[in-house]
Amino acid sequence: MNFNEFIDTITTWGSNTDFLKYSLFTTITTALTLLIAARIVNHIFARMIQKHYRRDNLKFVLRLKTIAVYIIALYAVLDLFQPFQTLLKTLLASGGVIAVVIGLAAQEAAGNFINGLMIVMFKPFKIGDLIKINNGELIGTVEDISLRHTVIKTFENTKIIVPNSVIDKAVLENVTAVNNHKGNFLELEISYESDLEKAMQIISEEVKKHPDYLDGRTAEEKKQNQPEVVIRLVDFAESGLKLKATVYSENNAQGYAMLSDIRIAIKKRFDEAGIEIPYPHRSVILKQEHDKKNSVDKQNNKDESEASHK
Repeated sequence: MNFNEFIDTITTWGSNTDFLKYSLFTTITTALTLLIAARIVNHIFARMIQKHYRRDNLKFVLRLKTIAVYIIALYAVLDLFQPFQTLLKTLLASGGVIAVVIGLAAQEAAGNFINGLMIVMFKPFKIGDLIKINNGELIGTVEDISLRHTVIKTFENTKIIVPNSVIDKAVLENVTAVNNHKGNFLELEISYESDLEKAMQIISEEVKKHPDYLDGRTAEEKKQNQPEVVIRLVDFAESGLKLKATVYSENNAQGYAMLSDIRIAIKKRFDEAGIEIPYPHRSVILKQEHDKKNSVDKQNNKDESEASHK
């Protein structure tokens, strides 16, 4: 066998069989070419999307693009084999039935995928947002939105994987979406004997001193000379007067640290001004002393009764 015959044998071996549509050599080279082309196309599309698609759900779109490119490539590779070619034609011919069967068998996966699309389209939150789920049941920063689930990083530096179908039905509070004015509640108590007006003045001064504090008044409220820091007496509590003020910051993290600084500064000023921060008092009666007191009372009552009879 000369070289040309050897090449012809390699390039034609296995063609028109029950398994291969083309020769083995052609099938292998075509499959490799298709996979390499898919990789190149995927890379080109990724660069185009990253250049022209300037949105927060970029990672999600890139995943969809990768899945679409490789599904097409896989279909083209399987079409090179006779058994798969017949199967693919059957699947295409009965696409509606197959879709129903797959939908019933993978309702949860399909639901997560569809809900993931809904999240990306309507944007109740985006990657990097701090969110609260179901009135604070879960609090954390969104790290990723995939086709199946959303990854949330908690304050404890752990990651929680929430299926998209669950998070799409939950009650969400997007703490980050506050238009650069996050309201933080400052709550304090002072004793009933303390100077209320002096305490409110100190709170207002210390709030306005903090570098992260933002003036939350509108332009109209400023024209009307409304107070920059509004402090309310919200309750006559068991131990003292309960005061509450809304202090604005740029975001939740700054607000959390700012409230701590303000509380420390107010505590020092209260101590200097003689304003007491109350705490609950409880009287504890020991059982032995209680029984002894009851015994003495009974004996005194008995003595008094005998004396009256005499």
